[in-house]
Amino acid sequence: MKKKVLIIGLTERMGGVETFIYNTTRFSNKEKYDYDFLIHGTDEAIFQNEINKFYGDGEKRFYFVPSFKKNPIASYKALKKFYAQNGQKYDYVHLETGATSEIVYVFPFSLKYNFKVISHSHNGNGYSPIINSIFKPIVNKVSDIELSCSDEATDWLFGTNRRSKVKIINNGIDTNRFAYSDKQRKRIRGNYSISEDTLVIGHIGRFSEQKNHVFILEIFKEVVKRNKNVKLFLVGTGELKKEIENKAKMMNIEDKIIFCGVQEKTEEFYSAFDIFLMPSLYEGLPVVGVEAQSEGLPCYFSNNISSQIKITDNANIISMEKGASYWAEKIINDNKSLSQDRSKYSKIVSKAGYSIFGTVKELEGVYGVED
Repeated sequence: MKKKVLIIGLTERMGGVETFIYNTTRFSNKEKYDYDFLIHGTDEAIFQNEINKFYGDGEKRFYFVPSFKKNPIASYKALKKFYAQNGQKYDYVHLETGATSEIVYVFPFSLKYNFKVISHSHNGNGYSPIINSIFKPIVNKVSDIELSCSDEATDWLFGTNRRSKVKIINNGIDTNRFAYSDKQRKRIRGNYSISEDTLVIGHIGRFSEQKNHVFILEIFKEVVKRNKNVKLFLVGTGELKKEIENKAKMMNIEDKIIFCGVQEKTEEFYSAFDIFLMPSLYEGLPVVGVEAQSEGLPCYFSNNISSQIKITDNANIISMEKGASYWAEKIINDNKSLSQDRSKYSKIVSKAGYSIFGTVKELEGVYGVED
C-alpha cells in the first residue's frame, strides 16, 4: 500500500531546505509513496509548479495556512480545519525545519489523528535561541523519528544528549547535474563579459543575516586590494539585498560585483566560478556547499558551518575570528595553485554519500517503503 507523507518546510523562497525537499521529491518513487505539502505564512510555494508537473495527476497537494507567529488564532483555526479534513490519511508528517517552534504546525493534532511525526533538523543555529530552548522538550516528546543533516543541526534542534537517537540524512544532490562543465563556464562568463583570466568569486544564497553578506563584501574588498582583475557574483535574493547593494557602493566596489538575482540553473554559475565563498553565521550542512564541491570549486566556509561540510580536499574551514584580510590572503594564495581537473569531483562527492539517490533511499527506509 502506498505511503502518504505530509511535508512541512517549503516556503516562497529559494533556500537550502526548499532545495532539499524539491530534490527528494522529484527523485522519489511515486508508485510507492507520495507527498503533500503544508505551507505557512504565504499563499505560494517555490517549486510548486515543478512538483505538480512531476506528479502529473491533477491531485491537490499544496495546502496553505496563516503564520502562527503573526496570527496564532487564525493559524490554529486553519490547522484545525486542515487536519480534520486530511489528518487521517497521512502515515507521517515530516517537519523539515531549523526552528523548534514550528512544531506548532504539528502538535497537538498528531495526538488526535495518530499520525507519526518526523522532525528533521536542517540548521545549526537560529534567530531565537531562547524560543528554541522552550520548544525543544516538546519536539523531543512529540517526535516519533528524529532526523538531522549534521551533528551541529542535531544539537540545535534536539540537544546534545540526543545524538545517539538521531539519524543523520545527508543533504544529497544530483551529482550528474552538478558536475563541472567547461561549456557552461564559457556561456555564463560570456553572458557577463568576463574573460577567462578574471578571478571569479561566487556565492549562492539568500540575502539574509545568516549568510553574512557584509563580511563577504569585506573579504572581497581585501581581495581587490591584491588583485584588480577579480569579480564577485552574488546569486540570490532576499530582504537584505538592497542594503548589501548600498553597502557595496559605500565601499566603492560595486563596479566589480554582479548581483545575479535568482537563477534556476545554478549549476552553470558554479562552473563559471573559480572560488566559492560562504562565511555564514550559522548553518546545518548547506546544500550549496555540497553542490559547489561537486563542481570542483575551492570552497571557503566559516567555522560556524558543520565540519561535516568538508567532503573534498577543496573545502577550507576558516575561523570567524580571523579578519577579512586573512580570508583574502588565503583565497589569493590558494588561487596560485588551483587544480585544473574539476570534472572528477562530482564522483568524489557521490562516493562520499552525498548523491540524491542515496538520500532518497535513506528516506524510503525511514518511511518504511519496501523495494
